Amino acid sequence: MRVLVVDDEALVRHALRAFIAGDDRVTLVGEAMDGSEVVEACSRTSPDVVLMDIKMPGVSGVEATRRVLKWKPSCRVVALTTFTTEWRALEVLHAGACGYLVKNSTPDEIIAAIVAAHAGDRVVSPEIQERFVHSAIEAVDERSPEAPTLSDREYQVVELIAKGLSNTEIAEGLHYAEATVKADIRHINHLWGVENRLQIILRANALGIISL
Repeated sequence: MRVLVVDDEALVRHALRAFIAGDDRVTLVGEAMDGSEVVEACSRTSPDVVLMDIKMPGVSGVEATRRVLKWKPSCRVVALTTFTTEWRALEVLHAGACGYLVKNSTPDEIIAAIVAAHAGDRVVSPEIQERFVHSAIEAVDERSPEAPTLSDREYQVVELIAKGLSNTEIAEGLHYAEATVKADIRHINHLWGVENRLQIILRANALGIISL
């Protein structure tokens, strides 16, 4: 399996290089230090799996994931990041990533995730899975599925959140100030009694506004 590593931290790239070198099932074919370099690196090295950091200067890992899958839809992207919040995971998974690992994963877990992703499986760190479950329980109350009606713009915001867009990207897409988008999200949270992006998406799915 051919692997491309994308991370702006040299120490992380060095560690991943060592992990991959220690397993004969995987081969490191290239590295990129920024999301803007990803497509060029993919075109040059033809990876099967891309290990993708999320927070990078310039082009984020979420946008870089979209670019990789536009370049080659069959390529598999596994996010490897320090973020442990479920909405961060949901952003990159909605962008098309098939995996989400936190950087405290062991070398064996990282290699296993690469192998599983290449086989077509979805891999998510256990702590993130647990957060998903808790958020789902909190967000979906089967006894009271109805929720207050949103404005047309707020419905648009919900749909764009479900597509994995950041506040900045939503503001650009709707041609509003980012502060307006943040205010809309706060209002949605208040009306629906939810606390974060994942819960917004789960509630919208329960209400039939979107389909997961």
